[in-house]
Amino acid sequence: MSDYIAMLYARANVLVVFGALLLLSFSQASASENKVAWQDEISKHDLTWDRLPNRWMESPFLGNGEQGTMMYQENEKTLRWTVGNSSAFDHRPANKDDFNEKNVEVLNRGRLFIGHLRVEFPATLRASSSRLSLWNAESIGQVQSENGSASWKTIVHANAPVMRFEIETTGDLSGAKFVYVPVEAQNPRALRSKNPRKPANPPAVLDQLTDGTQTAVHNLYAGGQTAVAWKQSVTDNRTTLWLSVLHSFPELDAVNRAVAAVRNAASKDQDAWTQQHRQWWHDYYQQSFLATGDPYWDAFYWIQQYKLASATRADKWIIDNQGPWLHPTAWNAIWWNLNAQLSHSGFATANRRGMGAALGRRLDQCRDQLAENVAQEYRHDSYAIGRTSSGWDLAGHAGQPGDGRPPKDGSIGRETANLLWALHNVDMECRYWQDDDLRDRVLYPLLVRAVNYYRHFLVEESDGYLHLPKTYSPEYRIAEDCTYDLDLLRWGSGRLLELADEMNLNKEEQPLISYWTQLQEKLVPVHVDETGRMIGRGVSLTGPHRHWSHLLAIYPLRTLVPDSADNRELIELSLDNWHSHGKRMAGYSVTGGACISAILGDGERAYEFLNKLKPFLHPNTFYTEAGTLPVIETPLHGATTMQEMLLHQWGGRIRVFPAVPSRWANAQFDRFRCDGAFLVSAQQKDGETHWVEIIAETGGTVDVQPQLIDANWEAAQDASVEPVEPGVYRLKLAKGESVLFWPNDQPKPSPEIRIDDTEQPSYSFGVSAKRE
Repeated sequence: MSDYIAMLYARANVLVVFGALLLLSFSQASASENKVAWQDEISKHDLTWDRLPNRWMESPFLGNGEQGTMMYQENEKTLRWTVGNSSAFDHRPANKDDFNEKNVEVLNRGRLFIGHLRVEFPATLRASSSRLSLWNAESIGQVQSENGSASWKTIVHANAPVMRFEIETTGDLSGAKFVYVPVEAQNPRALRSKNPRKPANPPAVLDQLTDGTQTAVHNLYAGGQTAVAWKQSVTDNRTTLWLSVLHSFPELDAVNRAVAAVRNAASKDQDAWTQQHRQWWHDYYQQSFLATGDPYWDAFYWIQQYKLASATRADKWIIDNQGPWLHPTAWNAIWWNLNAQLSHSGFATANRRGMGAALGRRLDQCRDQLAENVAQEYRHDSYAIGRTSSGWDLAGHAGQPGDGRPPKDGSIGRETANLLWALHNVDMECRYWQDDDLRDRVLYPLLVRAVNYYRHFLVEESDGYLHLPKTYSPEYRIAEDCTYDLDLLRWGSGRLLELADEMNLNKEEQPLISYWTQLQEKLVPVHVDETGRMIGRGVSLTGPHRHWSHLLAIYPLRTLVPDSADNRELIELSLDNWHSHGKRMAGYSVTGGACISAILGDGERAYEFLNKLKPFLHPNTFYTEAGTLPVIETPLHGATTMQEMLLHQWGGRIRVFPAVPSRWANAQFDRFRCDGAFLVSAQQKDGETHWVEIIAETGGTVDVQPQLIDANWEAAQDASVEPVEPGVYRLKLAKGESVLFWPNDQPKPSPEIRIDDTEQPSYSFGVSAKRE
């Protein structure tokens, strides 16, 4: 474990390994009490199947932030468990890339296929039932034949790089066997485009060691190794198999580590080993809580929290477009113009730091590559990242304003602002946890160079403004003064001025302060016309556009907010125009619309947008575009959207229940986190705020709008609560202090988070023959 990760875990007790300590410490400081029966509540959202899934988009899925598996039926006698690892990339050198190849970064350094594990039965499978237990992160099931049965159980261990598969058989299913099937280490995009990489990666080398451990090793053409090791134990009709899949580069030691991992796992007391896995997940869930009373969306939310922790961890990998579950796709890498940012957008409010920390950690570790991503003449003072990159080293040639990056594709070669958006996510981690070390050591130096990249291209014109040559607005078109870039550059330079102030830097210590000030004063305003915010100078949004690349100032940056009649009108006009051009929209288009509606305080419209996500979701809540090609970010952002409807913050003000639809009249949440390290818990009853509690984890001042015009409050002895306008209260709290609000015409409530057993039954995701 790196020094950085050790530091991060030591400084942030809200990370998973410290979940139990967090609950204890805040139960002492907080008047509210979480009385949720956690196991019952999470378990009621389990995915269930009453027939075998036959496609990945129906399958139970498991992961630990690096390794992952899915189970589905391959044929009438065979089940398949996929074998995936988020770090198994190709490593063909970036300096050999042919810029004439579109998305060359994905073709040369994308994820690679590895293999899968089969269970081959001697008789035909006729019936089945199965369950994905969210609480224990285990998949269990049964299958029947004419004269036999088999039960199976699978986990991907939370703390060890090992998957465990168990199967027990009777009757004519006795004799079922595990068979590992390696596949060629090919690039899915290259296969899809019929443009294979040459030379090809060699086939896997199979071996069996003296203790029965078996291996399948891919030694890659460009260096590095992907290795699968597995070990079996057979007792009567019960077989247990431990499997590890690991990747190394440039070293060739993945096989040694995988063998050691399965040997170690197999030697453990299995009950204790399993309990360690379960305890990690139990602690993880209890970092925060959300319930809306809407069966479908509550189930969806908790499945996404499970999926998030299956796909990333603080010490693991940025979520690319696949997560650990690689399938045939054109997008076997990280996409930086929306996907990675949305996947890592909900961690902060949900108080799950470990689910966002990989982004800042990997950007920090790969900062030399961020310089290599720009053209040579800018590498001395600039960082950027292109549309796509490997998750291993973030090698992704950045676009550049003006003539682009010839001979790269015209749009990709001009896409410039992606790193700035990623750093906005890192800034959330700094602010929500008040982590000065992460701010000073990672965010600040990376943001300085990301903003500085634009310094080489901005031109002051006769109007006195700094203008931007042509860049690309993701998924629409090229434009001068592109709004996507201007929004992010204005945020980035403004945030640098704030950071310089926080760090007590003067102009002598940081001469760029004058330049950042100039950007704030002279950067050309975003162009606006009768359609609302434009794509750029002379380019209006006049057709279908899946992306809200021209609306980032509204969400997530919140540098354009409805704090005046003019701003509100512009936001509403821009939102309406964006969604008025026909059906060429994606799932993230509706979640983006919902988040903007939430900022406007329109809960009914936000809910209407959110419900439009349903047709995009598959039975296991996964998501595809272009037919059957998987992409992971949109369902995860759907969960973020729900959080935004219940709590958000802008202009220094925490807004509680800002956009709650009538369907969620009894919504409640516990220990959601806000900028400034404030923890918020709240409950509605019949559409009205019942109580709101604010805890200051580190201390500070914040305004709170608890949807109570005339509130009672109870505060810690030295805390200060001051009404500043109707329904808004300014809090000054020391570390650990709290304030409880409730309606003025009501007695002080007992602030408890609980689930009424009389509420509606949960919705069951998964596969049901009855639903079909």
